[in-house]
Amino acid sequence: MKKYTYIFTGIYGLLSILVSCSYPRNFPTNFYARNESRLEAIKNDFSQLYARHPFSILFEEKSFTHISFEFNEDSIKYIYHFNIHERAFTDSLKAHHYNAPAVKKLVEDMRAIQCTWIANVDYYEGFQARKLVQMSVRNKALNNKLKGESYCILVFFETPQPFNNKGIFLDRSDRKRRRQINGNLLKRVNDKVGFAINKQYR
Repeated sequence: MKKYTYIFTGIYGLLSILVSCSYPRNFPTNFYARNESRLEAIKNDFSQLYARHPFSILFEEKSFTHISFEFNEDSIKYIYHFNIHERAFTDSLKAHHYNAPAVKKLVEDMRAIQCTWIANVDYYEGFQARKLVQMSVRNKALNNKLKGESYCILVFFETPQPFNNKGIFLDRSDRKRRRQINGNLLKRVNDKVGFAINKQYR
């Protein structure tokens, strides 16, 4: 009897460890539902600013104080590192002819929701060039005791996309083929938003 008790205890303990080391499967959809207006506002503000002068933003550490800012000047890209609270960040935005107050507001909005990266991504749909906004979110719910930290990558499309009955993103020209963006196999949040959980922020 004791033998079976030990086996049961061992199995229960193993299951407890596995459960504690996984993140909630519904995290992306719940996170989006709770923060939809904020996420959509960040996406829209970024898109408008990007259309005037392309750039991308990456928070480099968990305190969300230091960023890598990619300035896009014609065919040349410059990446600078800033403390967002220091004057050098504002001065550099002005020097490169960005709307400094609007960009700084975007940075603060990202920081408030733990959006660690945002960028525009080019992709093709039926041989037609399109753009999407991709952002990554850091959250303690995505931390795994065995595997470490993961990111929730959210992808915002311009138009509704095809997904199968399991919520997997499909190729528009071949509905039997799963499609990837930046190597990520996307799942459905809604018809225009997909997600992936990844060890990398993009």
